[in-house]
Amino acid sequence: MDLTFVVVAAAIYSFGLVSGRLERSPLTAPLFFTAAGWGLGRLGVLGADVGEEAIHTLAELTLILVLFTDASRIDLGCLRRERALPTRLLAIGMPLTIVAGTAVGKALFPALTWVEAGLLAAILTPTDAALGQAVVSNPAVPVRIRQSLNAESGLNDGIALPVVLLLASMAGAVEEGEGAAFWVRFVVLAVTLGPLAGAAVGWVGGKLLAAASARDWVNEPFQRLSVLALAFGAFGAAELVGGNGFIAAFVAGLCVGNAAPALREPLQAFGEAEGQLLALAVFGVFGATLLPAAVAHTTATAVVYAVLSLTVVRMVPVALCLLGSGLRG
Repeated sequence: MDLTFVVVAAAIYSFGLVSGRLERSPLTAPLFFTAAGWGLGRLGVLGADVGEEAIHTLAELTLILVLFTDASRIDLGCLRRERALPTRLLAIGMPLTIVAGTAVGKALFPALTWVEAGLLAAILTPTDAALGQAVVSNPAVPVRIRQSLNAESGLNDGIALPVVLLLASMAGAVEEGEGAAFWVRFVVLAVTLGPLAGAAVGWVGGKLLAAASARDWVNEPFQRLSVLALAFGAFGAAELVGGNGFIAAFVAGLCVGNAAPALREPLQAFGEAEGQLLALAVFGVFGATLLPAAVAHTTATAVVYAVLSLTVVRMVPVALCLLGSGLRG
């Protein structure tokens, strides 16, 4: 364990020394730490003593914080003025991407049924908030694009969730004995109660914390801790009532950032430091524990499908849905 701490600390420090220069290269922090985790796993330094439950918990905590902090950056006023782009991406781009992914998946994997190919496409279609953080926090990217991508990456999981669950049910990949009516009800509750719980916790909690901070009742460390407590509170409240906790965390961050703009700074400071550390830890553990198994079962066809999913399958539908939007190529 001592050796693991030393090696992980060395990896973070080494990347930090050249992080500014690497910002202008294709080598991102998630890529570096995934590769580093894979190498450390091969050497036996990392991964052998990491349990499945620990990995799940770490990934879940990180995603809650990333969704919450990213959503807090969204200016609803700006988003209302520029709502056309997120609407196009979510209402047209996402369905077209699922259709394209289904068609390509069925062509490359003929053994899959159309439902199974659709399930694979629906799982891969939503963009990932942690991987997109380098873009949505980069001032070199136009604000209009950043706001649109931030909103899209936070909401697309919730929109894809009903499709994934229903296709999984149809494919027989979920618990037997539950019919389509059960899953429809489950999905409706997940995507309605989640946002409601997140909005309630984020808006009320943000207003109260902002009022207390304005009266100097809250010191700086606990201001940051209290904001983060809202993220976990929204997640837990949604899960308790049958909603989707991740959607709740995103909506809570959105409400906190707009109900109490003064809290954005401590939130973003956390996201750029401690939150980033958690995200990189996830990618390191992923590289050490899950990547070797994936590589062992990788085929040439799977690689082709992965490359197409990251490029043509996503880019063509997005380009089509943005026709007439006024954006430059």
